[in-house]
Amino acid sequence: MIVYLDNIIFSLQPSGCECSRQWAIMIRHLLPIPDVKLRFIEYRNACDNDERSLLDLARRGHLYFMRNLWLTRYLAVRIDGYDGKPFIFHSSGYRICDNPWAVNIITVNDDFKPTYHRLMSLRRCDLITCTSRQVLSLLPADCKHKATIVSTKKSNKNIALFTLKAYRMAIRRHGNK
Repeated sequence: MIVYLDNIIFSLQPSGCECSRQWAIMIRHLLPIPDVKLRFIEYRNACDNDERSLLDLARRGHLYFMRNLWLTRYLAVRIDGYDGKPFIFHSSGYRICDNPWAVNIITVNDDFKPTYHRLMSLRRCDLITCTSRQVLSLLPADCKHKATIVSTKKSNKNIALFTLKAYRMAIRRHGNK
């Protein structure tokens, strides 16, 4: 399974922010899984975030750098290739991938505030992972059917299992479109 992780949260949030910490925990638990081929998309300043600087991503996955954070953070990410084979695009910053084979997943954290950009991204994605039931209750009614809870607060050992289960569910849904 090929998974692109959009690490934009490390560039947008300051060090010590709960959102960055939860995203880093998820990455730490996905890294050792051998059948998950991880690709990371981030900006050059991502390592300024303490949570990101503790991760050695270049050793385990492919690392792709983007430019111009303040413009591209609102645009769909372009990934070419993968004709006929779905792949996961999991964003920490309400972005989607415009490749038709991308299974778009967005993580919604506890600091969710509905904006036009965020709501449009949530409506276009295939699956929404929420960090708590409270966040789930804040989602628009037309998005709640594609939401699931992947909590990083209960048991760190289960994060990878819950995330993989969500990925497999999203790929199945994508195949039924």
